[in-house]
Amino acid sequence: MRLPRLESVPTPALVLDRSVLVENIAGMAARAAAAGVALRPHAKTHKSLAVASLQREHGAEGLTVATVHEAECFARAGFDDVLLTAPAIGAWRLERIVELAREARVRVSVDSTEAVTALDDACRLAGVAVGFLWEVDCGVGRFGTPPGRPSADAVARAAGAARYASFDGLLAFGGHAYAADDDAALDAAARDERAAVIETAELLRERGIDVPVLTVGTTPTSHRLGAADGITEIRPGNYVFYDATQVALGVVPLERCALSVLATVVSRPAPGRVILDAGSKALAAERLTPRTAGFGVVRGRPELRVERLYEEQAIVVADGASDLRVGDRVRVVPNHACTAANLHDELLVVEDGDVVDVWRVDARGWQTEPVRV
Repeated sequence: MRLPRLESVPTPALVLDRSVLVENIAGMAARAAAAGVALRPHAKTHKSLAVASLQREHGAEGLTVATVHEAECFARAGFDDVLLTAPAIGAWRLERIVELAREARVRVSVDSTEAVTALDDACRLAGVAVGFLWEVDCGVGRFGTPPGRPSADAVARAAGAARYASFDGLLAFGGHAYAADDDAALDAAARDERAAVIETAELLRERGIDVPVLTVGTTPTSHRLGAADGITEIRPGNYVFYDATQVALGVVPLERCALSVLATVVSRPAPGRVILDAGSKALAAERLTPRTAGFGVVRGRPELRVERLYEEQAIVVADGASDLRVGDRVRVVPNHACTAANLHDELLVVEDGDVVDVWRVDARGWQTEPVRV
């Protein structure tokens, strides 16, 4: 394959700094090893077989995924231990999960007896075993039942009734860390996450119910991990790339952001306004924390702020003098690397400014084949 020159590739283009990527992957692996916990990174961030391979080389024990399509994509490429972090609701979803369980270890997250009953029936009919982890809501207000007795009671009922799907442990997601105003709030979110599963596990063990897995961990809360802290596994995802949100939260400096969107200046309609050809379909129009100043950070251009996004354009404000001209190129670190990766077909892998490889974003989308009618 003939590799493109970075200065001449069509824009917008997704650029990945390989050396920074490897540093990030190795850093989180070392963090997990030092704490004595397993690392099961969330592959929804990168959706890339090449990135997942690097994570496995650095000790990842399995992968976390967000969709059935992701589970299928990674499992069929040899990643044979996957955790799906959304309830397996819907016959079509269950059919694909139990089929996948014939070739890989598959577990799913649940938060209702209905989900466990449906999974148990699907396992019985297919003659396979699928484990489930019960999600405890640690303050996010998304999936999960309240920590402590409400979750323990629900798990006891569901696990007691299941015959073909096994209860494998508890899961929490400290996503409210992204709303943290300061380090103290980030610390509190990490404590919430751990306390939710530990408190619930203690009540279950008092009832004689084994809880082999206690899994937590966003990227910000994983950075606040102590020595095990009573948990067995972490599931950070964003850490492979990091992004402008992690920088705004104070998790890492900008230099640790491995992913950026290469964009071209297509207009300078006013001295204080620059227009790039990378809008919401390239960068993603997200602000996960109020601490971000705009919709991304322009590398090496502190005077610029990505103020607005249209679908194909970014409106960038120059807070001071800027010498950018029409036709110049810049690299924008997105607010949310996970979403930005999903907007592109491929990653241009660079080292020392040169493209050294091109990796597919293999698990984009929702399904592996068109819906049949």
